[in-house]
Amino acid sequence: MLISCRNIKKSFGDKVVLNGIDLDICRGDRIGLVGRNGAGKSTLADILTGSSTADAGTITSSRQRIKVGYLRQAEDARIFRDIIINEIGMSGELQRLTSHLGVTGFSDLQEEQLVQLSGGEKTKLALAAVWAAQPDLAILDEPTNHMDYQGVEYLIQELQRFPGAVVIISHDRFFLDKTVSRIAEIENGTITIYPGNYSDFRVTKQQLRESQWHLYQSQQKEQRKIDQAIEQLKTWSEKAHRESRRKGQGIKGGKEFFRKKAKKRDQAVKSQLKRLERMRQEQVERPAADPRVQFQVNFAAKGSRRVLEADSISKAYGEKILFTDSSFYINRGEKAGIFGANGCGKTTLVRIILGQEELDEGQLFVSCSAKIAYISQELPQREPESLRDIIRDWPVDQQKQLMQLLIALGLSYDRFQVALGQLSRGERMKIAMGLAIWGENDLLILDEPTNHLDVYSREALEESLLQYPGTILLISHDRYLLDRVCDHMLVFEQQQVKRVEGQLTDYLNRKREDKKADPVATSAEERLILETRISRVLSELSLLKPDRPEYAALDQEYQELLRQRSRLIREDHS
Repeated sequence: MLISCRNIKKSFGDKVVLNGIDLDICRGDRIGLVGRNGAGKSTLADILTGSSTADAGTITSSRQRIKVGYLRQAEDARIFRDIIINEIGMSGELQRLTSHLGVTGFSDLQEEQLVQLSGGEKTKLALAAVWAAQPDLAILDEPTNHMDYQGVEYLIQELQRFPGAVVIISHDRFFLDKTVSRIAEIENGTITIYPGNYSDFRVTKQQLRESQWHLYQSQQKEQRKIDQAIEQLKTWSEKAHRESRRKGQGIKGGKEFFRKKAKKRDQAVKSQLKRLERMRQEQVERPAADPRVQFQVNFAAKGSRRVLEADSISKAYGEKILFTDSSFYINRGEKAGIFGANGCGKTTLVRIILGQEELDEGQLFVSCSAKIAYISQELPQREPESLRDIIRDWPVDQQKQLMQLLIALGLSYDRFQVALGQLSRGERMKIAMGLAIWGENDLLILDEPTNHLDVYSREALEESLLQYPGTILLISHDRYLLDRVCDHMLVFEQQQVKRVEGQLTDYLNRKREDKKADPVATSAEERLILETRISRVLSELSLLKPDRPEYAALDQEYQELLRQRSRLIREDHS
């Protein structure tokens, strides 16, 4: 066991965030840490890494010193520069990792240039630094935020090879399914461990909720029976007391007989009352149901069948070609995903659709009747108005329906009166999404709408987009979201934008099968993986002395990898 946490507690003012957390982390563990925004996931990560201290509880480790690598959600340029200075001499490991993640030439960048890196590039650089440090425990907080498909796939491969323990804080359900073997959910300040990946966790939790609901209903039914019995016994008791006074008169010993009979009724009532009280004290709590999105939008389809049509369009910046000679269309009412690597031109295409940029060649038709709502990754800052201010003049029933939608998306009612500029990015994204869905828009263009949303809010967003009757263009790296919402894709591939029918997973599976059928591509990919493993083993060997017990095992692994590389080279030349 690497780390054992017992009864960890943490509060901020009057707000209790962690209330008695128990968690054991062993070598090789793959733990997914999930919970709603603000549940305390990052707080627990800070405590585990020593960045913050707990108010109470103990953390013990099996070794005197454990090396921890920590990927935070947001890293600034100074941290990147420190990473480079400290790690650049480590046998080229950092450079190798960053190049495989798609970030090259970073060591020549100045601090002001580091600030200008995209969110995906910053995440990749910070991740490479974590791996290069070769920690015993890696804690990754939202590692796939802004990460493209290729980056996520490479990260999954790195995690499969990484020998240490990993705690992953993520709302990316596909990524969790591919990487973790346990889910730790923080809810109401406590933690519950579930075996399996995220999909297993959701199934198990739903089964537990259904079981709890069944038990709760059974107890409520039993309590109603006891209530009815108590009422009946009270009626009989009152009747017995009246009869004891009336029938006992003139009969020797009769008054005492009927009084005893009335007391027995009283005792029966008290017994049932005690039973009911015990049941209420021990009863199962009513399970909190997941909020469901249910709404009706005043929406009427109008205009031509084609909302969007591109004819041989091209766009480049200098010598960098984003896409060329691309033709595609989007029909009214379709829900289409936009998929491609970071920097391929997805956001540029959206800016062209919105009329904010011009094409180099070709024509792009956008229906003049289409009312477009665009939700960008970059949300406005410091807005003084609250949601209440924005919708003050709306009809009362529409205000109520919008608030119900936002609550289902995970926004607390008490946040409706807070200035938007004082809300978190996740809260502002929920409000922007709610206003766009509820507005009189028939084309929604969404650029990474799930960034900063927890898994529960993502599921609610899926429900709302599925119910939305208009047209959707959705840029996202969230595979679950794209597969569930979109049945058409615009894919950036080989400097072209292509329309693909069906779900993203179907398209990627076809690509994977095509790659397997191409022996040259398969061999090149195997060589790349082998070279990566060889470099990693060499790096680990350089840090060990030959007399260390793990040195022999690593040296044996290194020799085996060299034999595999030789075999591939022979096959390539045969």
